[in-house]
Amino acid sequence: MASPVDQDRPIAAVPTSVTFAEDPGWRSGSELYVGGLDGLRAIAIVAVVVFHFAPSVLPAGFLGVDVFFVVSGFLIGRLVTCEIERSGAVSIGAFWMRRVRRLLPALATVTVVVLSVSAVKLSNDELHNIRAQAIGALLYCGNWVLIFTKSNYFTGLGRPSPFLHLWTLAVEEQFYVVLPLAMFAARRIVARHPVRVAGIALVGAVASTVWMGVLVAPTADPSRAYLGSDSHAMGLLVGVALGVLAGSERTWRRFSTWARSAAGTARAASHLAVASLVAILLTMRLADERTLALYRGGLLVFAVLCAIVVAVVVTLPTAPIARWLRMPWLVAIGLRSYSLYLWHWPVRVFLTPSSGLDGGMLFVARLLVSVAFAEISFRVIERPFRVGTVARRVGSRGAGVYFVALTIVATALVVTVDAPKPLPPTSLADLPAAPATVNPKNVSLTSNPTTLRVDLFGDSTAFALGVGGAFHAGELGITVGGDARVGCAVTPTDQMSEGWLISAPTICVGWRSRWQATMRKDPHAHLALMSGAWELLDQVTPMGVVRFGTRAWTDLNASSLRAALDVLTADGRTVSLFEVPCYGTGDSTDSFPARSDPRRIAALNGIYTDVAHSMPRVQIVHWRTLVCPGGHRVESVGGVRLWKIDDQHLAAAGAVVIWKWWLPQLRTLR
Repeated sequence: MASPVDQDRPIAAVPTSVTFAEDPGWRSGSELYVGGLDGLRAIAIVAVVVFHFAPSVLPAGFLGVDVFFVVSGFLIGRLVTCEIERSGAVSIGAFWMRRVRRLLPALATVTVVVLSVSAVKLSNDELHNIRAQAIGALLYCGNWVLIFTKSNYFTGLGRPSPFLHLWTLAVEEQFYVVLPLAMFAARRIVARHPVRVAGIALVGAVASTVWMGVLVAPTADPSRAYLGSDSHAMGLLVGVALGVLAGSERTWRRFSTWARSAAGTARAASHLAVASLVAILLTMRLADERTLALYRGGLLVFAVLCAIVVAVVVTLPTAPIARWLRMPWLVAIGLRSYSLYLWHWPVRVFLTPSSGLDGGMLFVARLLVSVAFAEISFRVIERPFRVGTVARRVGSRGAGVYFVALTIVATALVVTVDAPKPLPPTSLADLPAAPATVNPKNVSLTSNPTTLRVDLFGDSTAFALGVGGAFHAGELGITVGGDARVGCAVTPTDQMSEGWLISAPTICVGWRSRWQATMRKDPHAHLALMSGAWELLDQVTPMGVVRFGTRAWTDLNASSLRAALDVLTADGRTVSLFEVPCYGTGDSTDSFPARSDPRRIAALNGIYTDVAHSMPRVQIVHWRTLVCPGGHRVESVGGVRLWKIDDQHLAAAGAVVIWKWWLPQLRTLR
C-alpha cells in the first residue's frame, strides 16, 4: 500500500484546467508540472487497489507503493534542490506548511470517519488496538505501531485493521521531516556538488536494501522489513538521487541536452522507458509477497526501473511513453490518487462478503464506493484546502485548524466509544467461572438434573462454539468447559501457508496434561473435539515440510488425531468428533486460501472418518449437513448468520444454532 502525494506546486501556479509544460528542464523561480507523473501515479494506485480487492489478479500490486515512493522522492528532492540553488537555503517552515495543506485535512477526515464506523462495526477484540493505530495515523508513525504490535502486514486472522494502509503515509512523512533538514545542513554541497549528493542518496538506497535483506528470513513474516522506514527507504532515496540532479539547473540541462542531442539517443531512451514500464507491470503480475528476491535487492531494481520512467517522462515530453502517461483520464486518476488511496482500504475492510456480495459483484461494489468517497474527498476537502477557496483566503492555517479540530474529535472517540477493551479469553479454561454474570437464569444450572455438562477440546473453532454455548447456557440447558485454545491444532507442529511459516503458540505446549486434568475435574461431562483449521495446511516438522497430497501428510494428521482421541477416550467416555466444515467463502482475500480448498477439506474429513471408525468410543458429528450441505457453505440458518466476519469462526448467535441442532443428538448418548 502506498501514499500517492501529488506534485508540489504553489497555489498561484495551479491552473484551473490541467496543462502540460513542454520544457522538461527546471526553470529557476517556477515549479514545473509534469502530467506524465500523475499518469504514472494513476498506474500505481490502480495496482494497489486491484491488489487489495482481487489479489489473485495482481499478486504484487503492492509494488505500487514503491512507484509512489520513487515519484515522491524525485519531486521533493527536486523541489528542495531547486530552492537551494535559487536562494542558497531551504525554507523548511514553508515546505512543511505545504505538506500540512496537502496531507492533513483528508487524513484527519478519514481517521474520524473510520473511528466512527469502527465503534459500530468492530468487536471488542478488534477495537483493542484502534487507539494506538489512530494515534499512529495522526502522528505519522503508524508503521512503527504496526511493527511494535507485531502485526503481520500480508497475512492476518479476522478483519484487518482499517488503519493498516496508513503505514506508507508514516514512512513518507518521516521522510518529509528528515530530508529538508539534511539537505539544509548540506546545502553548500548540494549547490556545488549535486552529483555527489545524488551518489550519497544511492549509497543510502543500497544500505537500506542490504538491511532489508538481513531482516528477512526465507519463510518468516517479512512485515518488519517491509514496514520499516529504515529498511524500505530505497525507493524514496532513488527518487531523491534523480530529483537532486533534476533540481540542479546546470546538471539537468547537460543531461537533457545529451538525451535530446540525437534522434537515436532520444529513441533509445524512449524504448528503455517503455521496457522499464513493461517490466514494472510484469513484476506486479508475476511476483507476490512471498517472492524472496523482492526483499533481497528486487525492490531496489524495481525503484531504478521507476526512476528510468520518471527521467524519460520529465526529459522527453514528446516521447510516446510521456504522451501515453499524460492522457487525460490517467491524469484525472493520478490527481485523485491520494484520496482514492485513503478511502479504498477502509471500504475493503468494512464492505465484506457478509454484505451478501462476493466475487465480481463485491469487487465492483468496493470499487464504486471507493471512487465515490475519493471524489467527494477530493472536491470537498483535499482541493479546497490545498489550492481552493480555503487555501486562497487563509493559506495553510485553515488546514492546520481543520486538522486540530478533527484530531480533537478523534481523541474524544478513542477515549470513549473506541477505547481499548480488555481482550477476550483465548481458552475455554479462562472463561468466567459463573455464567450467572451473563444470564441470571444460569444460577441454578449446576444443581439442575437436566443440565448437560460439555467439555470442548481443540482449536479456536471449538473455542468459538464453546463461548457461544457458555454465554447462552441458561437458554440451552448446558454448562460448558474444556480446553479449547486459540491457535492450538491437534497436529502439534508449525504450519506453512502460501510460503509463510506459522508458528504454533506457546500456550499449546503441555496440552496432554491439561486435557487430562480437565477430564478429572468432571468425570461425567460429555467430551467433544473440534479441530481442522490448522491441519488443513502443510505441516512443518523437524524432517521438513509435510505437504498436502502426500502420504506423510495423511499419516501425520491421522496419528496426531488418534493420539488426541486416545487421551479423551482413556476413561471410557464416548467422544464426539466434529467434521471439518467449509472454511471461508473462497474470497480472494482469504488469509489462508488453502483452508477453503475442497480437496484438502475432503481429504481431512476422510482421515477423521477412518480414525473414528477404527475407535469404538468416537462418534462423528455430521454438522456439515447443516453448515455445508453438498460442499456449499451456508451463511445463515433461519435468518441467523452463522459466521463471524473472518468467515472461519462461529458467531455467538451462530454457535447457538449449532448447539440447538446438536444437543438432541448429544443427549441420546447419555
